[in-house]
Amino acid sequence: MKKLFMISSVIGFVFFSLTLSQVIAAEKVMEQDTVTTVTKVPELVKTADNFIVLFDSSSSMNEPYLNTGMSKLEAAKEILKQQNKTLPDLGYNAGLYLVSNFKPIYMLQKYDREKAAAALDQLPAKGSGPTLFVPSLHKLRDVLNQLSGRTVVFLFTDGYYEPTPGGMKKPSQIAKELADKHDVCFYIINTAKGAKEKELLKTVASINPCSRVVPFDYLLGRPEYMTGALYEIDVKTIETVKTIDYLADFKVDNVQFDFNSSVIPSSSNEELNKLGDFLRDHPKSYVIISGYTDITGSDEYNLWLARRRAEKVQDYLTKYSGVSIGRIITQWYGKKYPAASNDTEEGRQQNRRVEFVVMGLD
Repeated sequence: MKKLFMISSVIGFVFFSLTLSQVIAAEKVMEQDTVTTVTKVPELVKTADNFIVLFDSSSSMNEPYLNTGMSKLEAAKEILKQQNKTLPDLGYNAGLYLVSNFKPIYMLQKYDREKAAAALDQLPAKGSGPTLFVPSLHKLRDVLNQLSGRTVVFLFTDGYYEPTPGGMKKPSQIAKELADKHDVCFYIINTAKGAKEKELLKTVASINPCSRVVPFDYLLGRPEYMTGALYEIDVKTIETVKTIDYLADFKVDNVQFDFNSSVIPSSSNEELNKLGDFLRDHPKSYVIISGYTDITGSDEYNLWLARRRAEKVQDYLTKYSGVSIGRIITQWYGKKYPAASNDTEEGRQQNRRVEFVVMGLD
């Protein structure tokens, strides 16, 4: 008999709590088995007080979105509608603006699911004009000045902007100024095609440890990319125990790191290679990688370190196993959610880790 921790279906993203469980060495189990099911009650932990969506309605958004039959603009609207349906109302302030002219579609106010849904229906049906990336960042200042607490800015953009004579600041400089004055994180939904534009967006996302670039081409139907921006899920109490039948999944041992290091130990190569082989053999699957640290050092430094550890593992899987980056979701939590006590060196070693959850299994 094996134990499997399953979360009650409170919200669609609750499987994230599985990252807190201990895993065993890489193992693929295909047969049916009987397991003991432990039902737990998840608690939602709000990680932001406000969120703002800057929606790109430029002409480039009329391009096809993969082979879905939708344009990028239509897909972006569908993504926002999916998020709105599943987002728990934890008392956020919210706003929705067009990037092109910073027109308010949902003026900054207390978040209301029904009002937000009505606003999303008012977004343009077809894109037109340029992106106007830099002017929208300038106008964002006035909105941020109205807010307190942490703000997450979801920015749909292709990264294109026209430098002007007279020394207009670069997008990364403006974003850095905003982040220095306000507690703001940028989640950049990347629709860029050119290498120059992609590099620009990467630079903007590097201004602080909570900002990141999210690949637009892989976002539809995968809300995990944006879940941690506004809340996290923490499992608190065990409720019931019962026996069920299940099809076992693929489990992967944690990668453990040396103190203050993001270098993957060679002892983990075999484990990562097995994970890469599994992902190649199961093309519909994808993996969530979560980086952690021990308690040593500041919160900000540990976020950076946890991020580097998760991204190092991501780089390994793409380079040596040929796994598409679109099938790898990275998260980083720093010193949060320790796997063991930080009072001993052995416990701290266990906490300097990267954990895995394989999703999309048939």
